[in-house]
Amino acid sequence: MLSILAQLKQQQLIGASEYYFAALIAEKQRPHNYSAAVADLAVLLAALITFAQQRGNTCLFLNEALLHNPFELAERAEGAEYLGAIRSKIEGLPLSRWQEALAGHIAFSSAPRQRITPLVFQFNALYFYRSWQDEYFVARYLKRAVKNSPLFTDSAQIEQVKALLKEEQSCNPGQKIAIAAALRQQFCLISGGPGTGKTFTVARLLIALQKLNGTKLHIRLAAPTGKAAARLSESIADALNKMSLPAPLRQSVPNEGMTVHRLLGEGYPRGKGNNPLPADVLVVDEASMLDLRLLAELLKALKPDARLILLGDKDQLASVEAGAVIGELGAFLQQGYGRDFADYLRDVTGEVTDYQAAGNPIRDHLCYLYESRRFGQHSGIGRLAKAVNEMQAESSLSLFEHFTDIEFIDAESAIRAAQQNNPPDYAARAVSMAVKEYLAYLNLIRESTQFDGQSVARIFNAFKRIRFLTALRSGESGVELLNQRIAEGLRRKGALYFKHSRDWYVGKPVMVIRNDSNVGLFNGDIGLFFADKVWFETGEGQYKAISPSRVPAHETAFVMTVHKSQGSEFEHTFLILPPHNSPLLSKELVYTAVTRAKSQLSVFGTKNVWKSALRKSVQRQSGLGRQLQQD
Repeated sequence: MLSILAQLKQQQLIGASEYYFAALIAEKQRPHNYSAAVADLAVLLAALITFAQQRGNTCLFLNEALLHNPFELAERAEGAEYLGAIRSKIEGLPLSRWQEALAGHIAFSSAPRQRITPLVFQFNALYFYRSWQDEYFVARYLKRAVKNSPLFTDSAQIEQVKALLKEEQSCNPGQKIAIAAALRQQFCLISGGPGTGKTFTVARLLIALQKLNGTKLHIRLAAPTGKAAARLSESIADALNKMSLPAPLRQSVPNEGMTVHRLLGEGYPRGKGNNPLPADVLVVDEASMLDLRLLAELLKALKPDARLILLGDKDQLASVEAGAVIGELGAFLQQGYGRDFADYLRDVTGEVTDYQAAGNPIRDHLCYLYESRRFGQHSGIGRLAKAVNEMQAESSLSLFEHFTDIEFIDAESAIRAAQQNNPPDYAARAVSMAVKEYLAYLNLIRESTQFDGQSVARIFNAFKRIRFLTALRSGESGVELLNQRIAEGLRRKGALYFKHSRDWYVGKPVMVIRNDSNVGLFNGDIGLFFADKVWFETGEGQYKAISPSRVPAHETAFVMTVHKSQGSEFEHTFLILPPHNSPLLSKELVYTAVTRAKSQLSVFGTKNVWKSALRKSVQRQSGLGRQLQQD
């Protein structure tokens, strides 16, 4: 089996990590004299679970689909010849006997709480032990939060909640339900699409919590990236400023967020021993970006009685690393609320909600906001986002013809022209559009004689007016090559001056890719270089300038990946699709890109690639739902 994996690695059908972990298992099992079929199965599964985790799965389902398409070989012409060879190595062991055959193997266990091994069988799935441990901990936290709820049941407190919600005239019914749910419970997920007022709602929720608790609660705000944390800070501050509040009450709610990594501390020292986070209430925005490992570390850091409120869009892309906790929890929304909880909501909000007799208790801890204040009924962006989310591959294209705030730039003509070129140049048109758009902020830099708050704000606003996004990192439509080509195009226009694209040149946009609390910059922060400094926006209309030598690891940011754009929004979003279908394309990726746009959306690509992306939904393999069903 190992020789087959070596060939797959050589053909770049699997990565080096898959091969070398399998080789490690092969080496460690050698002295135990397992049968050839068992030894080959162990090596194969070691490679397959590594392959699965590299693609964001926390586990590997042991089903017929896995046998039919290991390493996604059935989807690739060059991989088909290896399928028969893999199957022949384990043909003596049917799928139903895999766990039995590996029951005594040194690397596998079916009882991870009693016997720790690198690989774990649970729920007819295979895990790395650490992933199983994280998933088990998250499920245990959620089940404990359910058990500890409701936090109050007496009529006096319910009357207080009713009175507080009656004061909230600016909240729509869904927002009132979310506030009522989170007031009563230790854990609550508030989900919703763009513009549905998640942070608006949580600001009012935090004020209500402080009113109920005499302003004694210690509240913390966090998000997965620096950009998302900054936006959370701005949104909470803006919401609080619109409320008529006495000074002590206003001051009891913070308006400054930080990254989850910074909250936990470098190396995650929180939660170890007796050092929990000093927070009675923790709010985490853009929670869909939390991977399983980070969420588990965050939960370990909480005090046993702390409240946790997660905000996020369950339909967005999942985290880059393994896990899709928010998406998996969102599936329980379909169950409707339980009868007792629906009665409570009707009592305190006056709203009638659907309820079902049967369902997992976690359903009462989930809220979804439907009403978007950003996208009205006449918004093409809003209509398109809904169509993408519903995987309407064909009909979604017709929306571009009926709304002025969305446009589809058909790249078929670019492909036809590319066929006459050597080499072909699919992305030339998108690059030329980027060059034209980015001249505006570069002209402002050149025309400025001094750089004060107003001039820096004008430069940043001009740069932020449009952002180019792509799905891929490499290739002709990937972020790396597009950034180089746009810089070269601007240099040819005389707007940029540099010898090497890696140089610091006036107007260079960069995105931080590594947290550095020493300089106060975090993953996702965007900066611009001018006046011998790199300027970063630290809040609405607030900027700081630092020496280029102090900027943490970064990359050029004329174009960014859709993944990196999460937590951001732009007046005009320009999505560049690849010329051919890619495994990375999905309706979640397109939905995330579409919903970054506030006022205008442009899509550059072919209709076939657009439709292919919308027909595929990312289904990460995870056992969290099954863990929640266990007693």
